[in-house]
Amino acid sequence: MKRNILFIFTLLFSFAIGLSSCKKTEPTPQPTVTTVAIGKANANGEFTWTGTITSSVQLQKVLLTKVGSTTPFLTDDTTAKNKTSYNFSYLITGITADTTVKMDVYD
Repeated sequence: MKRNILFIFTLLFSFAIGLSSCKKTEPTPQPTVTTVAIGKANANGEFTWTGTITSSVQLQKVLLTKVGSTTPFLTDDTTAKNKTSYNFSYLITGITADTTVKMDVYD
């Protein structure tokens, strides 16, 4: 009988320790990008992309890459750095056809 009580006590104690060590991890909110201007490039193949980036934690950098390319054509790791809200204005050049630009925001 004492072994059964000891076994049940040990089992309950282990269960209680297991519950107290579990922590629920909340996902980190992703930065939000609000674009102010969408349009077409001018006759020189230039387009200025403007908007606002907001983040719950400080930004580290912003990368712009033309879809289909593996190399970013713009890296902003100074102006955006250490801000939680950042108004951006990026000049995109060399546009000769329909172009999709991907923005990666690191926080």
